[in-house]
Amino acid sequence: MDSWLLPLFDDKAIHQAFQDAGHRLTSHRLALLNVLRHQGGFLDAEALHELANLRGANLSLATVYRTLALFKELNLVEGRIVGEDQVREEYRFRSQQQHYTLTCKRCGAIVPVESDIVDAFRREVTASLGVTVLSAHSCFIGYCAACTAALAQEAPPAE
Repeated sequence: MDSWLLPLFDDKAIHQAFQDAGHRLTSHRLALLNVLRHQGGFLDAEALHELANLRGANLSLATVYRTLALFKELNLVEGRIVGEDQVREEYRFRSQQQHYTLTCKRCGAIVPVESDIVDAFRREVTASLGVTVLSAHSCFIGYCAACTAALAQEAPPAE
């Protein structure tokens, strides 16, 4: 397994991560972690806030944002910047496998991007710059194959 892929966190590893960083695993933090662990996909802070409160957590949105920042610091979650202006971040519980997608600007389709493409880019960056890449966060925004074809049909012929 590549060193930049983190192992799947179990309860013991989560408690250890908090202890090692000098933080307590409070009921609010555990509630947010449980939402993230059970959802599986990326969620923004507002969706996490709503889901946690539906489960009885009684959290403020400010607490959710502060807790997500701590989770990122502890490498328990990964974030990705989304939106046309890339102003919103979504989060998911960190898993062993990195997953990447392209979001179509035209129809909103989510297209999987093969992780080996990103892995190859990571290796190239490492080799060419002499750096160590610990994780990769990529946000692909463009057009899916169907929209690319439709846009090509709509384009006026080049002169």
